[in-house]
Amino acid sequence: MAENRFEGNAGKRKTTKLRIASNETLGLTTAEALEKLTNDIRNVLEQHEKKSWKNKSYKGWLKDALHHKSQYTTLCWTSAMALIINSLSLIIGTIYKSDNGSSSSSSSLPYEGLIVLLFVIFNFILVVADNKLRHNEIPHRVRILIKKLESAQNICKWEAENYPHLCTPLSPCLTLQWTYRDGKIINLPWALLVMGDIIVIKPGQQVPGYCKPFDCQNDPKLYAKDIYNPPAHSTNEIFSTPQARLPRQNKLYMLYETPYLTNLRMALEQALVRPVTYYNRERHLVMICCIEQLLYPIILIIIFISNLLRYLYLFDNFGIGHWVDIFINQPIATTLPLLPIVFSQYWIVLNCFGMARFKALFELYQSSKKMPFIDPFDDTDISGPNNPDVVYNWSELKEYFFDILLGREFMMSRSASILHVLGSVTALCCVDKKGILSWANPTAEKVFFLRNASTLSRSSSTVSLEKQQEPQMKTNDANKSNDKTDKNDTTKIPYSQSDISHSVAEVLDLTHDHALPFRLQFDDQSWRQHLNSLKPLGLAILLNTCNMETQEHYTKFCCHVTCEALYNENLVPVTNRRSQDNCNRIDLISRARMPYSNDQSHSYEEIGSLGNKWCLCELAKQIGFQDQAQEIFQLEQQLATFRHVQPEMVRRDIKFARSLSIATKLKFPFPHMMAVVVKERAGAGLQLLTQGTADVILDSCIEFWDGHDLCPLTPADRKKVQDFYQRSSLTAYCTAFAYRPLIRGVNNKLSNVYLELPSDCKHLYAPHRSPTPIPWDFRNILDPRARSLFGQFHSTDSLLCNENKDDEVNDVDSCFELQCNQIFIGMVTMQYQAQADMVQLIEQLERACIRFVHFSKENELRSRVFSEKMGLESGWNCHISLLSEKPRSESPIGGWVSQAAAMSSPTPSVQSYQNNYNCMDEASQLLYPRINNPRTNLDSSKAMSMSAPSAINTDYSIVKFDDEATEWHNADPSQAKSTTSQRENDTIKSDDSVLVQSVDLGCGQEIWRSLSCLTDSTEQSAPVNFDLSNRAKLPRGIDKIRPHIELIDNVPLLVSLFTDCNTAVTREMLHIMQDYGEVVCVLGSSANAENMAIFMQADASVAVEPLYPQVCQKVPVIIDTKDEQGPSPIDLSRSLNSIACSLSVKREDSIALFHFVMEARDYMKCLTNCVQFWLCCNVTLSFTQLLSCFLLLPPIFTVGQILWLTCLIIPLLSVSMIATPTDPTIMQRATGKNQCVVNGKTTMFVLWCYGSKFLPTILITVTFQMFMYMMICPNFTNNDHKCFYVYPNTTSNFTWGGWGKYPNIILIIQHLALTIIVLHFVTISSGFVHREYSIWRRLPFTNWPWFFCGFLVLALQAFFSFIYLYDIIKIEQKKFINLPIHLSVFLMLSLPLVFVINEFVKWQEIKANVRYQKRARLEFGTKLGMNSPF
Repeated sequence: MAENRFEGNAGKRKTTKLRIASNETLGLTTAEALEKLTNDIRNVLEQHEKKSWKNKSYKGWLKDALHHKSQYTTLCWTSAMALIINSLSLIIGTIYKSDNGSSSSSSSLPYEGLIVLLFVIFNFILVVADNKLRHNEIPHRVRILIKKLESAQNICKWEAENYPHLCTPLSPCLTLQWTYRDGKIINLPWALLVMGDIIVIKPGQQVPGYCKPFDCQNDPKLYAKDIYNPPAHSTNEIFSTPQARLPRQNKLYMLYETPYLTNLRMALEQALVRPVTYYNRERHLVMICCIEQLLYPIILIIIFISNLLRYLYLFDNFGIGHWVDIFINQPIATTLPLLPIVFSQYWIVLNCFGMARFKALFELYQSSKKMPFIDPFDDTDISGPNNPDVVYNWSELKEYFFDILLGREFMMSRSASILHVLGSVTALCCVDKKGILSWANPTAEKVFFLRNASTLSRSSSTVSLEKQQEPQMKTNDANKSNDKTDKNDTTKIPYSQSDISHSVAEVLDLTHDHALPFRLQFDDQSWRQHLNSLKPLGLAILLNTCNMETQEHYTKFCCHVTCEALYNENLVPVTNRRSQDNCNRIDLISRARMPYSNDQSHSYEEIGSLGNKWCLCELAKQIGFQDQAQEIFQLEQQLATFRHVQPEMVRRDIKFARSLSIATKLKFPFPHMMAVVVKERAGAGLQLLTQGTADVILDSCIEFWDGHDLCPLTPADRKKVQDFYQRSSLTAYCTAFAYRPLIRGVNNKLSNVYLELPSDCKHLYAPHRSPTPIPWDFRNILDPRARSLFGQFHSTDSLLCNENKDDEVNDVDSCFELQCNQIFIGMVTMQYQAQADMVQLIEQLERACIRFVHFSKENELRSRVFSEKMGLESGWNCHISLLSEKPRSESPIGGWVSQAAAMSSPTPSVQSYQNNYNCMDEASQLLYPRINNPRTNLDSSKAMSMSAPSAINTDYSIVKFDDEATEWHNADPSQAKSTTSQRENDTIKSDDSVLVQSVDLGCGQEIWRSLSCLTDSTEQSAPVNFDLSNRAKLPRGIDKIRPHIELIDNVPLLVSLFTDCNTAVTREMLHIMQDYGEVVCVLGSSANAENMAIFMQADASVAVEPLYPQVCQKVPVIIDTKDEQGPSPIDLSRSLNSIACSLSVKREDSIALFHFVMEARDYMKCLTNCVQFWLCCNVTLSFTQLLSCFLLLPPIFTVGQILWLTCLIIPLLSVSMIATPTDPTIMQRATGKNQCVVNGKTTMFVLWCYGSKFLPTILITVTFQMFMYMMICPNFTNNDHKCFYVYPNTTSNFTWGGWGKYPNIILIIQHLALTIIVLHFVTISSGFVHREYSIWRRLPFTNWPWFFCGFLVLALQAFFSFIYLYDIIKIEQKKFINLPIHLSVFLMLSLPLVFVINEFVKWQEIKANVRYQKRARLEFGTKLGMNSPF
């Protein structure tokens, strides 16, 4: 479909080709691209609106506005109809009463009915408009975005430096694409790509959208999310000698779709599928379900039946009124408070006001300077807010309020109300790590090197690996004795045997500065005593790692290695300098198209091929090097080497792999080595500096630099290096460094090919290894001026190699030989460091019972180490892998069983390989005949991809050596076979067995359990402890989460770390959390193209522009645009990608998310108190009238008085509670889940709590009415009649037992009762101001708006009654003179009585709430399930 859609643009494509032919600008200009993007977005919006109109979308927002089951409405159709009927009944009933000559007391009823009708119409318009704005919120944001793009077309004059640097390391948080704009190659944010763009597709890259080759029509088309995999030769190649491989080339493609439109359509189509907020659910449950649909009809039926019985059977003994009063006015007055006369208006207005306050706070933080840095590890109190009280600008607040109310505001306030979500949030989830949770670049964490044990005494602050590895690694007796050497041992051991280690593995720790992205320092104050050992490392960093001249070559090599790693799912398709996320698993290969031949007519290899490296400049600077040190040397050549691995060798040689279960998928770096040949500018000396994975580097080394001299690498030394690398590379990025002086140059041809070694290549190094060299001083390289006779040329090569010094290296074998016999310098481990403000935020959220959940794209080991840095719990039952296992047919256990004997056999000897090597060496030794196209796959890689989920972070060859026996049992092959059969029968449980757990897991439910039992310490160099089995029995895979929750326990809802995540499983897990009542707010990168689906699933989402990784700290990523250049590409991309997000922020801005949560939680708590008091007062009015009716009294209130109370008095008192000062403990309380469930216990508590507060008011008011009538009744009787009950003459023709003759008396008593109930409401409201504190702990007067409103309400009530009663009291004054004094005393004492009762009930309520908070906090912190091992 996509192809047919864009075939009509062939003319434009021809025009572009003609432009290239005439040497015009390649690709689109910025203005053209923005115009296309604007038009495409406008077309999608128009299509969406047409589709909505065709599908009659107006029915949707009408249904949401009026349907009784809609949780978005505050005026459902039943309530609206009831109000309309009431208003019409009031008008019609007045007409009947007037026709019958009734008194003028009902003359105001038509106006009251008209007021009710006007309120209904206004509420209807407001509710419908609000729901329509909610439906159109995303389209409205798109229209604003279109205007922004249109303005940008004319003013945006972007330069290449305004885009992310071409060398920007790849990151899973960023989606960037090399694109031609304005004739230049730039690193374009994904959202700005448009149809017709000329893009550069790199090997191994995921394609951004449907595209066709730009220059070759015979090449296949690529579709969105395909992996570009250039062709490889079709046969499985088996070789045992180094092979030259041609680099896979970049290719130009033309986009035939605008990729952003996919996300835009998703945002438009799914804009209304978010969960209903907790506060809307609660309001709908109480207001509509309980009051309007349950209580209202019950009270209406009861009062109608009561009045009917009174009208038919009790009229002789008890007075009755006109039938209009009995069957219309009194039922309406009784039930009218239960209907939303003005509630809808106040609810919408208060929500808009809350959003306006939130918007003002957000803008205040964005405009303010960044908060001062606070080290979260200091002993500071971070339980509460550390910001001053916010003072709002009321003019801005008014502007924000009306913008939100009228739907002009860009911030989402209806479809995904950030106010409601943050006010009830229970889980804050982050789906991106780099640049958001962590700094964008990893920094050096440990430096490893070897030194002679007799050189200097061990420092107390350095780490001795021997003691850490002693209980884990089995060695011979000599190695054991050496491994147990004390750190402070200075005894010199005689140099007797070459295989006995006289070296010490030294590890220097570095600490990262929490406030700066690159700054670090050594922990050990005496690190300078190792300066001689560190200087070669610093030089290697400057000349290789942080050498910008190597970027182009390195990027090509990374792309090539990425493609090679596609055929081995246990390899990370990156190298140690590459910033690709190592959890980009190779299941994407299933979407890659079939390989095709790379027969380009002309190559575009010159297109922006700049590489990606991690910066270690700061480490070199700490060692003492300056940037000018690079100027001493000149880069000559660059050499790249790699190899594949075989799964059976990984299992055979790496003890950790044997201890892992088959269900554990751990990635490890692709074995590789990058070397640079540099020449001293002051002389002719050539140096070879290499870096890469320790397995390849170590095979290439025969000696190590101990800071003073060269020492031979013994097997024990190699074991120390291997052990450190194996452990470190599991959870960190570990790079090894080596060096060798050269006496021969390297042909330029070798820089254009890559050297691939056989999977088992140890036999290749033996013929080239030299005997032990004479001492040699490394300092001659560091200081070119200090050259001796041997300082310039003397190396291990000159002692043994029969090399012709006049010939340069120009073939594969010589190139391989050149890289042998190197000198091991050391290793550096790098790790992403958590940002300090995130660590502080997580601790603050934990105190607020808000769970911070990290959805990590990395595996369990690497994710867990970083989660510990952030302060998240990562114990045995605190993380779950969402990676689902393949079906058993795809992961056969039998394959492991059949390979057990081979895995447990000793490594083949050098001699056995040597014979094979001699046979293969008969081929031509010329370079070009050996160049092969990249291969498609290997038999071993195929086997690995199907059945090796447990291999770990390093190659097989770095544990075992030819002269070492098998480490498992030191048994012969027959014993190995016996062991294998025992494993098959599952009778031996040795931790060293290759089949431990794997056979067991294949037999039952264990295959979907998660790896959750790792080390509890990150201080050691070994991030993996001894037992890697999963004692917690947590589910593994997203498909096992729901069954686990339903059948076992809810632990998956309580963990803070999910690993092995992608977009699909993250979204499903969020859905599961929401189904079980979690309110989820998601933090995610606004530069990640994959995050739109996750943003749409969350209750609310916050798009964060991450910190961009730097290729080097000296090179800025982006140069900000000037004002005349318009918005930057990054800002425009952020606006596009955050179209469905409630908030959009920059990571470097001063954004205090904790204070946003506090503001939202405090405001929504006040709003909840407001609504509760409002509804309780209204229900009290209804029950007061109902009780008066049961007691057969005249009407206690008129309809006009009910409107006075419900439309003015009660709203004033209720709304004033919004201004309650912020509770300092608000962020120490747990919020409930998004599940409004009514049960018997809850119902009884609510009835007791609120009934006890308002029931005295009902009784006192009705009692006052009854006693008032009784007291004054004798004054209105004559000699012929006596008062019966409260009626002066029940036999007269006047209504209400004779009181109809004295309507003024009824009106006076009604106003007195009205005044009493208002006084009681003001008294009760004092207890609602601070619901969590008793009156003696916090006075309500701290809320001065409430105090003012209370005084205003009393004044208004006095004025209201005075207007009505002034003339009447003058006339009827004599009738009230004889009222007993005890009635006045009773009224005066009733207020303190109600106050005391309310305080007592509140005290009980506080105690119950404290118990609930303790249970909630206990539940929040408890993760032990039924399968707990404790």
